Amino acid sequence: MAKAITHIEKRVPNAEEEQAQAIQEILTAAAANKEALLILIDVVNQLHQAGLLEMAQGFLTNRHKIGLIGLHQLNKSGAQRIIKNGMGAVQFLSRLDPAKLETLLGAVATGVDEASEAKEEHTHLGMMGLFKSMRDPEVQTSLGVMMNFLRGMGKGLRA
Repeated sequence: MAKAITHIEKRVPNAEEEQAQAIQEILTAAAANKEALLILIDVVNQLHQAGLLEMAQGFLTNRHKIGLIGLHQLNKSGAQRIIKNGMGAVQFLSRLDPAKLETLLGAVATGVDEASEAKEEHTHLGMMGLFKSMRDPEVQTSLGVMMNFLRGMGKGLRA
């Protein structure tokens, strides 16, 4: 009959064998991902040339001091209000249709250009000039848009 196995001897590699095996695994992985590693090296080189690696290293080295400075800034009066207003502005902008906003902002830019030209000419508009300008189709269009804006704003305020 066969003799029963009562003891199993597990082979434990020494430190040099573990290190050699780890290096072999790294080389195998590097060879399998050659292109990705070359791109990563190029990106890191570009970051280094731009000085961003040094900035990141400095930030990480001084992260506790920077965090304390940030907390002190947040504890100043008005900082919470600024953050809350910023969040409100972001929420407001997220509700606007980009195409409509672009149209309105383009019209505002044109209006600012016209206003700056009129200011440079020192144009003075009396009451009669004001009434005459009401017949101008561009003025009528702008007034119509402003009235619709005010009407919509009034609806929003009543809601």
